[in-house]
Amino acid sequence: MRIESLLQRLETAQAELAKETLERPTGKDSFDYGRAVGMYAGLEMAKTTLIEMVSEQERKGFDL
Repeated sequence: MRIESLLQRLETAQAELAKETLERPTGKDSFDYGRAVGMYAGLEMAKTTLIEMVSEQERKGFDL
């Protein structure tokens, strides 16, 4: 699987989560808000981790 495809899927899931949360909030309390924010942040962390892993792998393969 290509990293670009995986990142695109994560971005799509993140956008769908944000849209769904805004269109149909599951509750009015701080727990529901925290859950949605945490899920969004988790997807962002997954994207960042993948990008860093690929960058690290590319740096290791680059000889000056």
